[in-house]
Amino acid sequence: MSNPGFPEDLLIEAVTAFQRHGSKREAAKALGVEESSFYRRLKAAGKLGMVGTKPVLPGWQLHKTSTQLGPDGELQREWIQQRPELGEEFAVPDGHVVKGESALIGADGRVIQKWVKTREGNAPVLSEAIKAALEGYAPAPLISPPAYTNDDLLTVYPIADLHLGMFSWAKETGADYDIKIASGLLKTSMNNLVARSANSRHSVVLDLGDYFHADNSRNQTARSGNPLDVDSRYAKVVQMGFELVIQCIELALQKHDFVEYRKLPGNHDDETSLMLAVAVAAHFRANERVSVDTSPSRFYMRHHGSCMIAATHGDMLKMTEMAGFVAANWPEQWGKTKYRYGYTGHVHNEKALAVNTLRGLRAESFNTLAAKDAWHAGEGYQSPRNMVSITLHKDRGEVDRFTVAA
Repeated sequence: MSNPGFPEDLLIEAVTAFQRHGSKREAAKALGVEESSFYRRLKAAGKLGMVGTKPVLPGWQLHKTSTQLGPDGELQREWIQQRPELGEEFAVPDGHVVKGESALIGADGRVIQKWVKTREGNAPVLSEAIKAALEGYAPAPLISPPAYTNDDLLTVYPIADLHLGMFSWAKETGADYDIKIASGLLKTSMNNLVARSANSRHSVVLDLGDYFHADNSRNQTARSGNPLDVDSRYAKVVQMGFELVIQCIELALQKHDFVEYRKLPGNHDDETSLMLAVAVAAHFRANERVSVDTSPSRFYMRHHGSCMIAATHGDMLKMTEMAGFVAANWPEQWGKTKYRYGYTGHVHNEKALAVNTLRGLRAESFNTLAAKDAWHAGEGYQSPRNMVSITLHKDRGEVDRFTVAA
């Protein structure tokens, strides 16, 4: 028995000292050597089966024992092997998701060793937020339809860039804004607009994106990693956002026979958008008067008689490019319609808000109810804060528009 790194007598000396003193620190002190040097000797001795079982080398475990018995059954020799202890049971770290797995496979096809790769992700946080949002909710109670509605009319309620969960301090930005203020503004505005709008048989609650300010609990923009000014916890914001959408739809049900809900993703809520739409669809699954579009597409289209509505958030496809895009993607509806509208959010300054009628489509970006965050306030952005409802006649296009200011 030998070790190229340590003479056998040094290994025996280390084992004897360790067994006598019971700890590597005391054994190293007794031998007058550094603890790290002593531990290397002890590990080398353990690999050669010299440590024995009393005590087992720290960080090691018994692997195999062999014995040699004499003619009368007496123990003549004993061999004991140790190996490094196994680590703790693997668990995906908080804030991570599994990215991939690699495995070493033996000749018999069985796994010898496996490697698990993880990356930062918000899936665990989203699953908790979904559970919190849906907890305690049964299918929505049925609301009686209105006594009279006009089948020629369609009313659209655009929700543009609410940025629920954003925090703004008036002394810094000119106006206070937090989760409570945002919630109150949307409920009040929706109630006002529903009361004033026509009794259209059909209606659309159309979220144009950035309904949520943050897409996960890291409170950064997903694409650039810019820090966000946030109010409250992500899970709380998601739950309140879900409840707000339910209230908006229930308000519309009091005025219209049928309500469609569409949540478009924005650059602030790419992932949360689909989760919200799926949760709302589950809530209204038993209500035939409510339809929820759970498509992950960044685009929406609705055809109503001679009218055509196309919508997107506006961070990628610009208003000036909408006409060509809409005509190319929905040529049948384009050819059947006379009044074509492109609805976007994302930009809210006065210059950008100018209505853009180009190549047969009237495109516009809507104002927001939200105040400015610190960055936009520092850049000097100015825009009115309001929300509108738009009513379209199947033969005459837009016939009504109501506005409520924040």
